[in-house]
Amino acid sequence: MTRRELLAWLEARRPAPPDMLRPRLVAAVTDADLPLPDHLALLGQRLLARVAGRPEGGRELALDLLAADAFVTYAFEAQAEADVAGLVALAGRVGAASGS
Repeated sequence: MTRRELLAWLEARRPAPPDMLRPRLVAAVTDADLPLPDHLALLGQRLLARVAGRPEGGRELALDLLAADAFVTYAFEAQAEADVAGLVALAGRVGAASGS
């Protein structure tokens, strides 16, 4: 999915993300040759890795952590909209990518 397509999908979400979080979400979006749920999960995993890579970090990482959570939540929302039967498989992929 292209960055442009993913941004359009995010823009259509209701409720809309908080104004303080929106720029962080937009900045994190990249192109990826993945289905929407996996693309969103990947974005969340990247942000979470950035936060985890800075254990000395403080409040300045809060928006990255919130954005990571939002992307993973959106991943499950997108999967449920596309095919609810795929939620378990998505959870497995997300868990495997996080080392769980």
